[in-house]
Amino acid sequence: MIGRNGAGKTTLLKSLIRDATGYVDDAERQFEIDSGTVVWGPEVSVGYFAQDHSDSIAKGTTAIQWLQQFDPHATHEELRGLLGRMLFSGEDALKTTDTLSGGESARLIFCRLMLQKPNFMVLDEPTNHLDLESINALNIALQAYKGTVLLVTHDYDVIDEVATRIWHFEDGGIEDFKGVYSEYLSYTQEREQVS
Repeated sequence: MIGRNGAGKTTLLKSLIRDATGYVDDAERQFEIDSGTVVWGPEVSVGYFAQDHSDSIAKGTTAIQWLQQFDPHATHEELRGLLGRMLFSGEDALKTTDTLSGGESARLIFCRLMLQKPNFMVLDEPTNHLDLESINALNIALQAYKGTVLLVTHDYDVIDEVATRIWHFEDGGIEDFKGVYSEYLSYTQEREQVS
């Protein structure tokens, strides 16, 4: 999903995931919509990365303790391995959630998503607080992901690498382009030349 800020991308995502199965914040469940119904299949498990994820992580615990609540049966070794894949090394697992930077918080939420293994991910501006190394890791992970992803981002490198369909939000509507981003750019350039 692409388009300028304020075009309705986040509003659409929140409307879609409001009653989704799987983990969704209570705040997202309270999101009011005017009308419409979304029916999720019984086998769909939704993972959600909110654009404003500052309230998604409970304060007053450690990173590993926060992660443990999403799979109480996971061992500390499994959790540390997961944290390590998201660049939390050694004692970083014991950092208190109150002291995490924006990028660390984002990476911890990705750990939660990897632990939960959803088959449908909704990612709203996931690269905002990530450094280049983390963005590259996310890019590679999304390319390997076997489920469905709805992704809002302004990072055109990520779009170019992972998108197979473009929804462009513009002038109060949504243009649906079935194809990769480079094809979409060619299509829009041709359209502009004809106009």
